[in-house]
Amino acid sequence: MEYFSFLELPEEIQALVVERVARNSFQDLYGLKASSKPMKALAERRGVYYFYDVLSVPWGLNMPSQLLKSCYAEGNPRTLYIKGIQFYFTFSL
Repeated sequence: MEYFSFLELPEEIQALVVERVARNSFQDLYGLKASSKPMKALAERRGVYYFYDVLSVPWGLNMPSQLLKSCYAEGNPRTLYIKGIQFYFTFSL
């Protein structure tokens, strides 16, 4: 079987792969970021945070607030849900 470099693929396909990794798990996404500088740049693109599954992160871990802010700014449905719950209980509705 012949191997090829992931970075030789078109940028759109690279972005799709990174988005799928972000959906899969936060551990995989951070492993991808740690693998190389080009992978880190791909993983920090704006569209990736929309697919990030913040509800799969154990709540015992202190999730960086900047990560949540980035996900919220992207319109990530899970962070919108968290923000709605926070709003609901803040104002005792």
